Amino acid sequence: MDAGLSLRITGLDRGAQVAGAEWITLRTTRGPLPTILHPAAEPGRAVICVSGALGGFDGPASLYPRLGLEMPRRRGISVLRVGYRAPNEFGECVLDAMAAVSFLKGTGHASAVIIGHSFGGAVAINAGTLTPFITSVVAISSQLGGAHVVGELAPRPLLLIHGTADSVLAHQSSEALYERAREPRTLKLIPGAGHGLVEAAEELFDIVEDWLSRAA
Repeated sequence: MDAGLSLRITGLDRGAQVAGAEWITLRTTRGPLPTILHPAAEPGRAVICVSGALGGFDGPASLYPRLGLEMPRRRGISVLRVGYRAPNEFGECVLDAMAAVSFLKGTGHASAVIIGHSFGGAVAINAGTLTPFITSVVAISSQLGGAHVVGELAPRPLLLIHGTADSVLAHQSSEALYERAREPRTLKLIPGAGHGLVEAAEELFDIVEDWLSRAA
């Protein structure tokens, strides 16, 4: 990410609340950033979810809305799903992740795990190196591009998840990230799963939920 890039939150606009989730647009010095917050009963631990190069809020196999539904109730963990202001513009997307950190700090949260899919895996890895507020990183079907800083994540735990049938980004991408990362690091390969891991949605959720219960 260009070290000269910066972003500051100047306000927020609260939108509709549906099934315990609230649409919140963060007003920033680089434009509006859409988010969906699933708050726990009390602020404390949180999860930040970022998507692939096309943006969106759902993540692989609709993982993110399910985390938003389950984590606050079952684990007392808030979930913030982050849309991008400028999808596929890497530096801007890292700034969006950092804006999410600022928002969570401002709402009384103490720490966060960041989860990213595909392009978002590299976004999550970069954001994880920039602030101690992020205590762990989960990169799902991650690209290598932009993730060269993975060795700087330690001592934050890193979880890499990849399907062995991924035809968009081969699972060797996560294997390479694993080799470049330092401990603590974990690699989970899911046999027969593609880039979006729809074939293994339940297994994906179980892996991530278990990780969050221990790392968030």
